[in-house]
Amino acid sequence: MLDNKKIYQSTEEFNTWAYGKGLKVEEKYLIDNYLDKHLKTVEAGTAGGRILLEMRKMGFTSLVGYDYVPEFIEQAKQKEPSSEITFEVEDATKLSYVDDSFAQILYLQQIISSIDGDQAKLKAFEEAYRILKPGGTALFSFLCFEVRAQTLIYKPYLVYLRILRSLQGKSLSLQYLPWLKLGGKWNFSALLDCEPYVYWYRPQEVERLLRTVGFEVTAVGSSAQIEGDSMCTSVEELARQSLAGGLYFVCTK
Repeated sequence: MLDNKKIYQSTEEFNTWAYGKGLKVEEKYLIDNYLDKHLKTVEAGTAGGRILLEMRKMGFTSLVGYDYVPEFIEQAKQKEPSSEITFEVEDATKLSYVDDSFAQILYLQQIISSIDGDQAKLKAFEEAYRILKPGGTALFSFLCFEVRAQTLIYKPYLVYLRILRSLQGKSLSLQYLPWLKLGGKWNFSALLDCEPYVYWYRPQEVERLLRTVGFEVTAVGSSAQIEGDSMCTSVEELARQSLAGGLYFVCTK
Protein backbone atom coordinates (compact mmCIF):
# COMPACT_ATOMS: atom_id res chain seq x y z
CA MET A 1 0.00 0.00 0.00
CA LEU A 2 1.24 3.47 -0.91
CA ASP A 3 1.56 5.68 2.18
CA ASN A 4 2.74 9.23 2.78
CA LYS A 5 6.27 8.17 3.65
CA LYS A 6 6.61 6.48 0.27
CA ILE A 7 5.20 9.58 -1.42
CA TYR A 8 7.92 11.71 0.16
CA GLN A 9 10.54 9.22 -0.98
CA SER A 10 9.29 9.36 -4.58
CA THR A 11 11.33 11.40 -7.03
CA GLU A 12 8.66 14.06 -7.58
CA GLU A 13 7.98 14.96 -3.96
CA PHE A 14 11.47 14.21 -2.68
CA ASN A 15 13.03 16.88 -4.87
CA THR A 16 10.43 19.43 -3.83
CA TRP A 17 11.03 18.93 -0.10
CA ALA A 18 14.75 18.10 -0.11
CA TYR A 19 16.03 21.04 -2.09
CA GLY A 20 13.74 23.92 -1.15
CA LYS A 21 15.27 27.24 -0.08
CA GLY A 22 14.20 30.32 1.83
CA LEU A 23 11.35 30.97 4.24
CA LYS A 24 7.71 31.45 3.36
CA VAL A 25 6.14 34.72 4.49
CA GLU A 26 4.15 32.93 7.18
CA GLU A 27 7.17 31.05 8.53
CA LYS A 28 9.30 34.19 8.78
CA TYR A 29 6.49 36.05 10.53
CA LEU A 30 6.02 33.35 13.15
CA ILE A 31 9.74 32.91 13.76
CA ASP A 32 10.36 36.66 14.03
CA ASN A 33 7.43 37.30 16.34
CA TYR A 34 7.29 34.28 18.64
CA LEU A 35 10.70 32.62 18.92
CA ASP A 36 13.87 33.44 20.88
CA LYS A 37 17.14 32.99 18.98
CA HIS A 38 18.98 31.75 22.06
CA LEU A 39 16.66 28.94 23.15
CA LYS A 40 16.98 25.28 22.18
CA THR A 41 14.65 24.61 19.26
CA VAL A 42 13.55 21.52 17.37
CA GLU A 43 11.79 21.32 14.02
CA ALA A 44 9.58 18.33 13.27
CA GLY A 45 9.44 17.13 9.68
CA THR A 46 12.49 19.16 8.69
CA ALA A 47 12.82 17.46 5.26
CA GLY A 48 15.96 18.93 3.66
CA GLY A 49 16.47 21.40 6.52
CA ARG A 50 15.17 24.45 4.66
CA ILE A 51 13.68 26.25 7.67
CA LEU A 52 16.50 25.50 10.12
CA LEU A 53 19.19 26.55 7.66
CA GLU A 54 17.46 29.91 7.31
CA MET A 55 17.04 30.20 11.07
CA ARG A 56 20.77 29.72 11.53
CA LYS A 57 21.36 32.65 9.17
CA MET A 58 18.97 34.66 11.35
CA GLY A 59 21.16 34.00 14.39
CA PHE A 60 19.51 31.02 16.08
CA THR A 61 22.17 29.13 18.00
CA SER A 62 20.74 25.80 19.21
CA LEU A 63 18.86 23.96 16.48
CA VAL A 64 17.73 20.36 16.04
CA GLY A 65 15.71 18.92 13.17
CA TYR A 66 14.19 15.51 12.64
CA ASP A 67 12.32 13.68 9.91
CA TYR A 68 11.09 10.11 9.45
CA VAL A 69 12.51 9.92 5.91
CA PRO A 70 16.21 9.00 6.22
CA GLU A 71 16.97 10.35 2.75
CA PHE A 72 15.79 13.81 3.79
CA ILE A 73 18.11 13.79 6.80
CA GLU A 74 21.02 12.76 4.61
CA GLN A 75 20.37 15.72 2.32
CA ALA A 76 20.06 18.09 5.29
CA LYS A 77 23.39 16.90 6.70
CA GLN A 78 25.08 17.43 3.36
CA LYS A 79 23.93 21.05 3.41
CA GLU A 80 25.25 21.50 6.97
CA PRO A 81 28.73 19.88 7.05
CA SER A 82 29.77 21.91 10.12
CA SER A 83 27.14 20.06 12.19
CA GLU A 84 26.05 23.30 13.87
CA ILE A 85 22.52 22.01 13.34
CA THR A 86 21.72 18.50 14.56
CA PHE A 87 19.70 16.47 12.05
CA GLU A 88 18.24 13.13 13.16
CA VAL A 89 15.90 10.42 11.93
CA GLU A 90 12.88 10.34 14.25
CA ASP A 91 9.18 9.49 14.08
CA ALA A 92 6.84 12.24 15.35
CA THR A 93 4.58 9.62 16.94
CA LYS A 94 7.33 8.00 19.06
CA LEU A 95 10.22 10.33 19.72
CA SER A 96 13.38 9.29 21.54
CA TYR A 97 13.84 12.73 23.17
CA VAL A 98 13.39 12.89 26.93
CA ASP A 99 10.59 14.93 28.49
CA ASP A 100 10.98 18.73 28.39
CA SER A 101 13.91 18.58 25.93
CA PHE A 102 13.21 21.80 24.04
CA ALA A 103 12.18 25.35 24.84
CA GLN A 104 10.72 25.84 21.36
CA ILE A 105 9.19 23.38 18.88
CA LEU A 106 8.24 23.92 15.25
CA TYR A 107 5.58 21.73 13.66
CA LEU A 108 5.34 23.73 10.47
CA GLN A 109 5.19 22.41 6.89
CA GLN A 110 1.86 20.81 7.84
CA ILE A 111 3.61 17.72 9.22
CA ILE A 112 0.67 16.47 11.30
CA SER A 113 -1.71 16.73 8.33
CA SER A 114 0.37 14.10 6.51
CA ILE A 115 0.62 11.57 9.37
CA ASP A 116 -1.37 8.44 8.54
CA GLY A 117 -4.21 7.52 10.93
CA ASP A 118 -6.23 9.38 13.57
CA GLN A 119 -4.51 7.73 16.53
CA ALA A 120 -1.07 8.44 15.09
CA LYS A 121 -1.98 12.10 14.66
CA LEU A 122 -3.13 12.29 18.27
CA LYS A 123 0.10 10.60 19.40
CA ALA A 124 2.11 13.23 17.50
CA PHE A 125 0.28 15.98 19.41
CA GLU A 126 1.02 14.18 22.69
CA GLU A 127 4.70 13.71 21.84
CA ALA A 128 5.02 17.37 20.87
CA TYR A 129 3.65 18.39 24.26
CA ARG A 130 5.89 15.90 26.08
CA ILE A 131 9.17 17.17 24.60
CA LEU A 132 8.37 20.87 25.17
CA LYS A 133 9.58 22.50 28.37
CA PRO A 134 7.01 24.10 30.68
CA GLY A 135 6.57 27.68 29.54
CA GLY A 136 7.92 26.80 26.10
CA THR A 137 6.55 27.90 22.73
CA ALA A 138 5.11 25.68 20.00
CA LEU A 139 4.35 26.70 16.42
CA PHE A 140 1.99 24.53 14.36
CA SER A 141 0.69 24.73 10.82
CA PHE A 142 -2.13 22.72 9.26
CA LEU A 143 -3.89 22.33 5.95
CA CYS A 144 -7.18 24.24 6.34
CA PHE A 145 -10.37 22.52 5.19
CA GLU A 146 -12.46 25.70 5.17
CA VAL A 147 -10.04 27.32 2.73
CA ARG A 148 -10.02 24.28 0.47
CA ALA A 149 -13.82 23.92 0.58
CA GLN A 150 -14.34 27.57 -0.36
CA THR A 151 -11.95 27.55 -3.33
CA LEU A 152 -13.86 27.61 -6.62
CA ILE A 153 -11.56 25.20 -8.41
CA TYR A 154 -11.96 22.55 -5.65
CA LYS A 155 -15.69 22.87 -4.87
CA PRO A 156 -16.76 20.59 -7.77
CA TYR A 157 -14.12 18.03 -6.79
CA LEU A 158 -15.36 17.88 -3.20
CA VAL A 159 -18.94 17.35 -4.41
CA TYR A 160 -17.71 14.63 -6.77
CA LEU A 161 -15.68 12.97 -4.02
CA ARG A 162 -18.63 12.99 -1.61
CA ILE A 163 -20.80 11.25 -4.21
CA LEU A 164 -18.06 8.76 -5.13
CA ARG A 165 -17.50 7.74 -1.52
CA SER A 166 -21.23 7.39 -0.95
CA LEU A 167 -21.54 5.10 -3.96
CA GLN A 168 -18.55 3.06 -2.78
CA GLY A 169 -19.86 2.85 0.77
CA LYS A 170 -16.83 4.66 2.20
CA SER A 171 -17.40 6.35 5.55
CA LEU A 172 -14.12 8.30 5.31
CA SER A 173 -14.40 11.97 6.27
CA LEU A 174 -14.20 14.42 3.38
CA GLN A 175 -11.40 16.11 5.30
CA TYR A 176 -9.20 13.21 4.18
CA LEU A 177 -8.24 14.14 0.63
CA PRO A 178 -5.91 12.39 -1.82
CA TRP A 179 -2.80 14.25 -2.88
CA LEU A 180 -4.18 16.56 -5.56
CA LYS A 181 -0.72 17.52 -6.74
CA LEU A 182 2.57 15.63 -6.79
CA GLY A 183 5.81 17.37 -7.64
CA GLY A 184 3.85 20.47 -8.60
CA LYS A 185 1.74 18.57 -11.15
CA TRP A 186 -1.87 17.43 -10.99
CA ASN A 187 -2.28 13.92 -9.59
CA PHE A 188 -5.03 12.44 -11.77
CA SER A 189 -5.32 9.33 -9.58
CA ALA A 190 -7.09 11.63 -7.11
CA LEU A 191 -10.12 11.29 -9.41
CA LEU A 192 -10.24 7.65 -8.32
CA ASP A 193 -9.93 8.64 -4.64
CA CYS A 194 -6.64 6.76 -4.37
CA GLU A 195 -4.56 6.65 -1.19
CA PRO A 196 -2.59 8.06 0.47
CA TYR A 197 -4.53 10.93 1.98
CA VAL A 198 -3.60 14.14 3.75
CA TYR A 199 -5.93 15.53 6.40
CA TRP A 200 -7.38 19.03 6.16
CA TYR A 201 -8.20 20.42 9.61
CA ARG A 202 -10.90 22.78 10.82
CA PRO A 203 -9.73 25.53 13.26
CA GLN A 204 -12.08 24.42 16.07
CA GLU A 205 -10.87 20.84 15.69
CA VAL A 206 -7.21 21.84 16.02
CA GLU A 207 -7.90 23.95 19.08
CA ARG A 208 -9.73 21.05 20.75
CA LEU A 209 -6.87 18.62 20.04
CA LEU A 210 -4.21 21.03 21.28
CA ARG A 211 -6.10 21.71 24.50
CA THR A 212 -6.80 18.00 24.98
CA VAL A 213 -3.08 17.20 25.22
CA GLY A 214 -2.38 20.23 27.44
CA PHE A 215 -1.35 23.14 25.19
CA GLU A 216 -2.62 26.67 25.74
CA VAL A 217 -3.42 28.47 22.48
CA THR A 218 -2.10 32.04 22.51
CA ALA A 219 -2.52 33.03 18.85
CA VAL A 220 -4.24 31.61 15.79
CA GLY A 221 -4.67 32.69 12.21
CA SER A 222 -4.50 31.80 8.56
CA SER A 223 -2.16 33.23 5.95
CA ALA A 224 -4.60 36.15 5.64
CA GLN A 225 -4.17 37.16 9.29
CA ILE A 226 -0.40 36.81 9.13
CA GLU A 227 -0.16 38.96 6.01
CA GLY A 228 -2.30 41.57 7.77
CA ASP A 229 -0.27 41.31 11.01
CA SER A 230 -3.51 40.57 12.83
CA MET A 231 -3.28 37.15 14.47
CA CYS A 232 -6.33 36.29 16.57
CA THR A 233 -6.30 35.34 20.24
CA SER A 234 -8.95 32.63 19.85
CA VAL A 235 -10.68 30.42 17.29
CA GLU A 236 -13.93 32.24 18.05
CA GLU A 237 -12.36 35.52 16.95
CA LEU A 238 -10.90 33.85 13.84
CA ALA A 239 -14.35 32.49 12.90
CA ARG A 240 -15.53 36.06 12.28
CA GLN A 241 -12.76 36.70 9.75
CA SER A 242 -11.88 35.58 6.23
CA LEU A 243 -9.42 32.73 5.85
CA ALA A 244 -6.76 32.13 3.22
CA GLY A 245 -3.84 29.74 2.82
CA GLY A 246 -2.67 27.63 5.74
CA LEU A 247 -3.80 27.50 9.35
CA TYR A 248 -1.33 28.53 12.09
CA PHE A 249 -1.40 28.09 15.87
CA VAL A 250 0.96 29.50 18.49
CA CYS A 251 0.88 27.61 21.80
CA THR A 252 2.55 27.45 25.18
CA LYS A 253 2.93 24.65 27.69
